[in-house]
Amino acid sequence: MENQKASTTGVHHIGLATLDMDRTLDFYTGILGWKVVWCDIIEPPAGGRIKHAFIDTGDGTLIAFMCPENVPGIPREWATDIHSAQQLPPGFYHYAFRCGSLAELEARRADLEGKGIDVTPVVDHEWCRSIYFNDPNGLLLEFCATVRQFNEDDDPVMKHREQPGPMVKDPKEAEQVMARLMGRKA
Repeated sequence: MENQKASTTGVHHIGLATLDMDRTLDFYTGILGWKVVWCDIIEPPAGGRIKHAFIDTGDGTLIAFMCPENVPGIPREWATDIHSAQQLPPGFYHYAFRCGSLAELEARRADLEGKGIDVTPVVDHEWCRSIYFNDPNGLLLEFCATVRQFNEDDDPVMKHREQPGPMVKDPKEAEQVMARLMGRKA
Protein backbone atom coordinates (compact mmCIF):
# COMPACT_ATOMS: atom_id res chain seq x y z
CA MET A 1 0.00 0.00 0.00
CA GLU A 2 2.95 2.37 0.47
CA ASN A 3 3.41 2.71 -3.30
CA GLN A 4 -0.11 4.01 -3.85
CA LYS A 5 -0.47 7.63 -4.87
CA ALA A 6 -1.60 9.87 -1.99
CA SER A 7 -5.22 10.94 -2.35
CA THR A 8 -7.58 13.04 -0.31
CA THR A 9 -10.68 12.19 -2.33
CA GLY A 10 -13.40 9.72 -1.55
CA VAL A 11 -14.61 8.16 1.67
CA HIS A 12 -12.51 5.55 3.44
CA HIS A 13 -15.13 4.59 6.01
CA ILE A 14 -18.15 5.81 7.90
CA GLY A 15 -18.20 4.97 11.61
CA LEU A 16 -21.54 4.04 13.19
CA ALA A 17 -22.76 2.36 16.36
CA THR A 18 -25.05 -0.56 17.03
CA LEU A 19 -26.49 -2.30 20.08
CA ASP A 20 -26.60 -5.65 18.25
CA MET A 21 -23.52 -6.48 16.20
CA ASP A 22 -24.76 -9.91 15.08
CA ARG A 23 -28.05 -8.55 13.72
CA THR A 24 -26.23 -5.66 12.04
CA LEU A 25 -23.66 -7.92 10.36
CA ASP A 26 -26.40 -10.34 9.25
CA PHE A 27 -28.24 -7.45 7.55
CA TYR A 28 -25.24 -5.95 5.76
CA THR A 29 -23.84 -9.31 4.64
CA GLY A 30 -27.02 -11.35 4.14
CA ILE A 31 -29.39 -8.67 2.82
CA LEU A 32 -27.02 -6.24 1.07
CA GLY A 33 -24.42 -8.87 0.15
CA TRP A 34 -21.48 -6.86 1.46
CA LYS A 35 -18.39 -8.45 2.99
CA VAL A 36 -16.93 -8.13 6.48
CA VAL A 37 -13.23 -7.35 5.99
CA TRP A 38 -11.96 -6.65 9.52
CA CYS A 39 -13.13 -7.35 13.06
CA ASP A 40 -11.52 -6.70 16.40
CA ILE A 41 -12.42 -6.29 20.04
CA ILE A 42 -11.32 -3.16 21.83
CA GLU A 43 -10.84 -3.46 25.59
CA PRO A 44 -11.00 0.01 27.17
CA PRO A 45 -8.89 0.46 30.33
CA ALA A 46 -12.05 1.28 32.35
CA GLY A 47 -13.57 -2.13 31.55
CA GLY A 48 -16.02 -3.77 29.19
CA ARG A 49 -15.34 -4.33 25.53
CA ILE A 50 -16.24 -2.88 22.16
CA LYS A 51 -16.88 -5.13 19.18
CA HIS A 52 -15.62 -3.38 16.04
CA ALA A 53 -16.32 -4.53 12.47
CA PHE A 54 -15.59 -3.07 9.03
CA ILE A 55 -17.82 -3.95 6.07
CA ASP A 56 -16.83 -3.35 2.43
CA THR A 57 -19.72 -1.86 0.41
CA GLY A 58 -18.36 -3.42 -2.77
CA ASP A 59 -16.05 -0.70 -4.07
CA GLY A 60 -13.58 -0.44 -1.21
CA THR A 61 -15.64 2.08 0.75
CA LEU A 62 -16.14 0.78 4.26
CA ILE A 63 -18.84 1.05 6.91
CA ALA A 64 -17.59 0.44 10.46
CA PHE A 65 -19.81 -0.47 13.38
CA MET A 66 -18.89 -0.37 17.05
CA CYS A 67 -20.92 -2.23 19.68
CA PRO A 68 -20.01 -1.44 23.30
CA GLU A 69 -20.65 -4.04 25.98
CA ASN A 70 -20.51 -3.00 29.64
CA VAL A 71 -18.18 -0.06 29.04
CA PRO A 72 -18.32 2.40 31.94
CA GLY A 73 -19.61 5.79 30.85
CA ILE A 74 -21.37 4.46 27.74
CA PRO A 75 -25.12 3.91 28.11
CA ARG A 76 -26.43 0.40 27.63
CA GLU A 77 -29.19 1.70 25.32
CA TRP A 78 -29.50 4.70 22.98
CA ALA A 79 -31.16 5.65 19.71
CA THR A 80 -29.00 3.92 17.09
CA ASP A 81 -30.92 5.63 14.28
CA ILE A 82 -29.20 9.00 15.05
CA HIS A 83 -32.05 11.23 13.84
CA SER A 84 -34.52 10.53 16.67
CA ALA A 85 -32.01 11.54 19.36
CA GLN A 86 -31.70 14.88 17.55
CA GLN A 87 -35.49 15.14 17.17
CA LEU A 88 -35.13 15.37 13.40
CA PRO A 89 -36.92 13.59 10.56
CA PRO A 90 -35.20 10.41 9.30
CA GLY A 91 -34.08 12.00 6.00
CA PHE A 92 -31.69 14.39 7.77
CA TYR A 93 -29.25 11.59 8.67
CA HIS A 94 -28.98 8.98 5.94
CA TYR A 95 -26.33 7.10 4.01
CA ALA A 96 -26.53 6.89 0.23
CA PHE A 97 -24.68 4.26 -1.78
CA ARG A 98 -23.94 4.53 -5.49
CA CYS A 99 -25.67 2.50 -8.17
CA GLY A 100 -24.06 2.70 -11.60
CA SER A 101 -27.32 2.76 -13.56
CA LEU A 102 -31.10 2.87 -13.31
CA ALA A 103 -31.15 -0.84 -14.16
CA GLU A 104 -28.87 -1.55 -11.18
CA LEU A 105 -31.10 0.61 -8.95
CA GLU A 106 -34.22 -1.30 -10.05
CA ALA A 107 -32.40 -4.61 -9.49
CA ARG A 108 -31.39 -3.50 -5.97
CA ARG A 109 -35.00 -2.57 -5.23
CA ALA A 110 -36.32 -5.91 -6.49
CA ASP A 111 -33.67 -7.78 -4.49
CA LEU A 112 -34.52 -5.90 -1.29
CA GLU A 113 -38.24 -6.48 -1.76
CA GLY A 114 -37.56 -10.16 -2.45
CA LYS A 115 -35.75 -10.37 0.89
CA GLY A 116 -38.71 -8.82 2.71
CA ILE A 117 -37.22 -5.35 3.16
CA ASP A 118 -39.68 -2.41 3.17
CA VAL A 119 -38.26 -0.22 0.40
CA THR A 120 -39.70 2.89 -1.23
CA PRO A 121 -40.62 3.20 -4.87
CA VAL A 122 -37.93 4.76 -7.07
CA VAL A 123 -37.81 8.47 -6.26
CA ASP A 124 -37.10 11.02 -9.01
CA HIS A 125 -34.88 13.87 -7.76
CA GLU A 126 -34.38 15.22 -11.32
CA TRP A 127 -30.59 14.70 -11.36
CA CYS A 128 -30.69 11.27 -9.68
CA ARG A 129 -33.07 8.44 -8.77
CA SER A 130 -33.14 6.81 -5.33
CA ILE A 131 -34.69 4.12 -3.18
CA TYR A 132 -34.83 4.28 0.63
CA PHE A 133 -34.99 1.62 3.35
CA ASN A 134 -33.82 1.06 6.93
CA ASP A 135 -31.19 -1.15 8.50
CA PRO A 136 -31.88 -2.99 11.79
CA ASN A 137 -30.54 0.02 13.74
CA GLY A 138 -33.17 2.30 12.20
CA LEU A 139 -30.57 4.04 10.03
CA LEU A 140 -32.02 5.36 6.78
CA LEU A 141 -30.13 3.92 3.81
CA GLU A 142 -30.37 4.90 0.17
CA PHE A 143 -29.23 3.48 -3.13
CA CYS A 144 -28.84 6.28 -5.67
CA ALA A 145 -28.10 6.47 -9.41
CA THR A 146 -27.03 9.74 -11.02
CA VAL A 147 -28.96 10.20 -14.27
CA ARG A 148 -27.45 13.32 -15.79
CA GLN A 149 -24.38 15.54 -15.79
CA PHE A 150 -24.36 18.53 -13.45
CA ASN A 151 -24.79 21.94 -15.06
CA GLU A 152 -22.03 24.16 -13.62
CA ASP A 153 -23.98 27.40 -14.17
CA ASP A 154 -27.37 26.51 -12.64
CA ASP A 155 -27.13 23.37 -10.48
CA PRO A 156 -24.89 24.82 -7.71
CA VAL A 157 -27.26 27.79 -7.19
CA MET A 158 -29.39 27.51 -4.02
CA LYS A 159 -33.00 27.93 -5.14
CA HIS A 160 -36.38 26.23 -5.16
CA ARG A 161 -36.51 23.58 -7.85
CA GLU A 162 -39.53 21.88 -9.29
CA GLN A 163 -39.02 18.17 -9.13
CA PRO A 164 -41.17 15.89 -11.25
CA GLY A 165 -44.46 15.61 -9.38
CA PRO A 166 -44.08 14.88 -5.69
CA MET A 167 -40.89 12.92 -6.56
CA VAL A 168 -43.05 9.93 -7.48
CA LYS A 169 -46.16 10.18 -9.60
CA ASP A 170 -48.57 7.96 -7.65
CA PRO A 171 -49.98 9.93 -4.64
CA LYS A 172 -49.99 6.85 -2.39
CA GLU A 173 -46.35 6.12 -3.23
CA ALA A 174 -45.49 9.80 -2.69
CA GLU A 175 -46.92 9.57 0.82
CA GLN A 176 -44.81 6.44 1.48
CA VAL A 177 -41.68 8.32 0.44
CA MET A 178 -42.50 11.35 2.59
CA ALA A 179 -43.24 9.07 5.54
CA ARG A 180 -39.84 7.42 5.17
CA LEU A 181 -37.92 10.69 4.76
CA MET A 182 -39.85 12.98 7.09
CA GLY A 183 -41.16 10.52 9.67
CA ARG A 184 -44.85 10.95 8.90
CA LYS A 185 -47.21 8.01 8.96
CA ALA A 186 -48.06 6.60 5.53
